Amino acid sequence: MSFTTAVNSPGFSWSYSALKNYETCPKRYYAYNVSKDVKEPEGEAIRQGKLVHAAFDARVSRGTQLPLGMGMHEKMLAKLAAAPGQVHTEQKLALSSEFAPTTFFSKQAWFRTVLDYTNINGTQAVVVDYKTGKPSEDLTQLQLSAATMFAHDTKIAKVKVALLFVSYDKMERATFRREDTTEIWGEVLPRVRKLVDARQKQDYPPKPGYLCRRWCAVTSCPFHGK
Repeated sequence: MSFTTAVNSPGFSWSYSALKNYETCPKRYYAYNVSKDVKEPEGEAIRQGKLVHAAFDARVSRGTQLPLGMGMHEKMLAKLAAAPGQVHTEQKLALSSEFAPTTFFSKQAWFRTVLDYTNINGTQAVVVDYKTGKPSEDLTQLQLSAATMFAHDTKIAKVKVALLFVSYDKMERATFRREDTTEIWGEVLPRVRKLVDARQKQDYPPKPGYLCRRWCAVTSCPFHGK
C-alpha cells in the first residue's frame, strides 16, 4: 500500500485509543499520550474495566472461576473458551508503517493493539473486545482489529469482530474479508494523518466537550472544569 509514508514520521506510533483521544481533544491527547505529564486518574470506571478484563482473561485462558457478581457472563465465556480453533487472550500485536507484522515493543512498531480474545480456525478468525463503558457504534476498532489479523496471518480470509458491552448485554458486530483491507486503511489513514500533522507542527489546540467539567485532568486547559 503506497500511501503509508504519508502517515509516518520518525518515532511516531499510535493505537486506536490514541486516535480516539486526539479526536476527542488534541490538548488532552498531548498531555496524556505525548508529553505524558498528566496521568489519567484511576476512577471507578477504570478500576472496574481492569477487573473485568483480568477476570475474563483468567476464565478463558485458564478456566478460573469468575468472581462473585460476574457469573452472568459464564455461559458466554465458556463458549469462547471451548470454541474450535486456536484461542488466544490479551494478544499484543503490532504493525510497521509498511503494514508488515512486527513485535509489540519493536522500534519498528507503528500501530499497536491488544486483542482481548482471538480464535483462529482455518481461514477464519474471531476477535472479541470486552467493553465496560457505554455502547458505541464506532466501527474503527473493529476495522483495525481485522486489518491487523490479516497482516499477521496470511491464511486468514475472513475475520468476524465484535465489541461486547458487558454491562449492557449488547454486542456490536462486523465481518471483514481480506479484500476489504485497502478500504479499511483508506478510511482510517486520513484520520491518522492528522495525528502526524499535529506532531510535526506541535499544534494541539483544546477542543471543549463533555469531558471538560468532570473527566479531564488537564488543569492547564482554559476549559477545565467548565
